[in-house]
Amino acid sequence: MLLRIAIGWHFLYEGLDKFKVNEGGKTFSAEGYLRGSAGPFASHFRNLVPDVDSLGKLDLDTLKKSWHTRADQIAAHYGYDGAQRARLDAELKDTEAKADDWFQAKENAEKGKKYKSDLGKVLAIEANPGSMSYERERAASSRKDLDKDRRELVAPLDAMGGALEDAIVKLATPEQAKAVAPFAPPPTQVDQINLTTKYAMVIFGTCMILGLFTPVAALGLVWFLAMFYFSLPPWPGVPSPPNSEGHYWIVNKNLIELLACLVVASTPSGLWVGLDALIFGRFARRRAMRAAERRAERDLASSV
Repeated sequence: MLLRIAIGWHFLYEGLDKFKVNEGGKTFSAEGYLRGSAGPFASHFRNLVPDVDSLGKLDLDTLKKSWHTRADQIAAHYGYDGAQRARLDAELKDTEAKADDWFQAKENAEKGKKYKSDLGKVLAIEANPGSMSYERERAASSRKDLDKDRRELVAPLDAMGGALEDAIVKLATPEQAKAVAPFAPPPTQVDQINLTTKYAMVIFGTCMILGLFTPVAALGLVWFLAMFYFSLPPWPGVPSPPNSEGHYWIVNKNLIELLACLVVASTPSGLWVGLDALIFGRFARRRAMRAAERRAERDLASSV
């Protein structure tokens, strides 16, 4: 029972903390965790991030298409008329001209070419099942530098896109702005993962503390812990994460807590002390009485 409550407390507090807004106005995002995945399942976790390597942003045609799509979404949201659409097109052309200049700049072109070349080498090593462990370690180390280069490369493009979006939103009249909710981009897969993670951790953690639907909550946490474990497994040849609190080999805290949740799922602790006892206790006692009666009948029959 104490093990169940302790695990529930851990996940409840972690889940509540993810709802906080930090000083920069940002909330929890699993994107960094997914990007930093390592090991044989890294590609699966990384590919949950849309355009994880920003190759789409670094392609001029793809970038422009994404800006046009976002502009159409904003225009449809507020119901822009012909005049507003014309001003929207002017904003798009102006931003596209800035993007053209950025891509044509020699320095940016050379940085982009180098980034794509280095990324291709890393991807080749990761895709090769016969690559040596030291090669994979170097590839994982190179990914950290590549991600820094990626952020520096796309930062100006993100700034252009953000300024374009703000300019298009400001085209809405006060009446149009009041008639609908503020524009929000369609949620990405990462947004859905963030929302699911926060609410599931709070709900499962609360259920574990209260002893409510205990086996279901424990198995839900097993699934979460399995995702945490396999995204950065402490296996031979897999580099350790930079923020690791200790040194692990095969077994880490996530795996230990996962096994503890399996113990809780297979133990009726919620029927001992918990809301499960109030909701399902009568049925459990009835089943126990029937089982005892059947054992007594078998014992009596065997003695005769």
